Amino acid sequence: MLNPLLASSSLLLLLASPAPAPQRPDWEGAVKLMQQRVTVHVPRVTVTSTTIIMRAPRPRALVEKKADDCVKMENLAGFTVNRFDSVDLVLKDGTLLRAKLGAECPALGFYNGFYVRATKDKKICAKRDAIRSRSGRSCGVQAFTSLSAAR
Repeated sequence: MLNPLLASSSLLLLLASPAPAPQRPDWEGAVKLMQQRVTVHVPRVTVTSTTIIMRAPRPRALVEKKADDCVKMENLAGFTVNRFDSVDLVLKDGTLLRAKLGAECPALGFYNGFYVRATKDKKICAKRDAIRSRSGRSCGVQAFTSLSAAR
């Protein structure tokens, strides 16, 4: 049989014990975690979703020239798939860049849009970053070339 005096005294001891001091949440760690999961969706350029302002007649042939290894994500306006091994990026100022993906990664998987994981420098860089299709496939960017009209 349980002694009522023993039960009540042990209950009083439990209630009289000091509570641990409340700890403040680590908000900096939570913010860092949230920044690591940011992705940027780049939509495909279509005539129905984009207003095209043409200054000159459309060039018939495009020439590839060497470009910088990195592109600022904020400059991306859209993209189009014109070749099997690359994706053509349309920048906000109207310039075209070709992101070469390599032979093992067909560009046709990106016709419906792609995602880019945001980095601290807010750039997409060749030989460092990858683009991800909406279906989940990931392909590394091998190089960037600028596209300009042939003379």
